[in-house]
Amino acid sequence: MTKLNSLSLGLLALAAAPFACNVHDNTINATANIPNATLNVTADTDVNNVMPSQSLPMTVMVTNVTLVEPTATPPAGHDMDAGHFEFHLDDETTPPLLVTAQTEVQVPIPADTKAGPHKVICRLHKHDGEPTMTKFEVDINVKVSVTVGGTGGMAGGTGGMSGGTGGSSAGAGGASGGAADAGATD
Repeated sequence: MTKLNSLSLGLLALAAAPFACNVHDNTINATANIPNATLNVTADTDVNNVMPSQSLPMTVMVTNVTLVEPTATPPAGHDMDAGHFEFHLDDETTPPLLVTAQTEVQVPIPADTKAGPHKVICRLHKHDGEPTMTKFEVDINVKVSVTVGGTGGMAGGTGGMSGGTGGSSAGAGGASGGAADAGATD
C-alpha cells in the first residue's frame, strides 16, 4: 500500500468516527442531546404477566421535543428538537421492536422471548436517527403460560367428570377419558 493510500484510509477512518454508533456491553453510548428533553414511559397493563407475542400497551410522555415520524420532514424551525422513539427489549444491539413518534403505542413482545425478567427500553432519537442520551426503561416479567381459573373441573360442578350438567361424555365442557378440560366454554 502506498503512503498516499494509507493516509487516505486513515483520514477516512477519522472522518467516519463521529458518525459511528458506539456500542459496549449491549448498551448504546449515546452522546447526542435534545436540550431539556425529558421522557417517561408507563405500561398500561400488568407488567408482571406479559406473554410472548403480546403487544404491550404503553404511554410515552415527552417534553421539549417536537415528535416527528422518521419518514416525515420536521416542521420549519424544529430541526434541532425533532425526534422519535425506538423501543427495544433488554438491550439496544438488536433491531428495534418499534420505531415511532406516537405517544400511545403497542410494543410487540417477540414470540421467542424467554420467561423471566426483561426490560423494555425506550430511547429518544433525533430526527436523523442518532440516539440521544434520553431514555427510559420499564421492567416486565414474561410468562410462558398463565393459570386461568374457572368452572368445569374434573369432579362435580358444571361440566365436570361426574355429577352436574354436562357429564363426562356428552355435555359441553365435559372431560372425556380423564383428560383435562382445556378448552371449556360456558
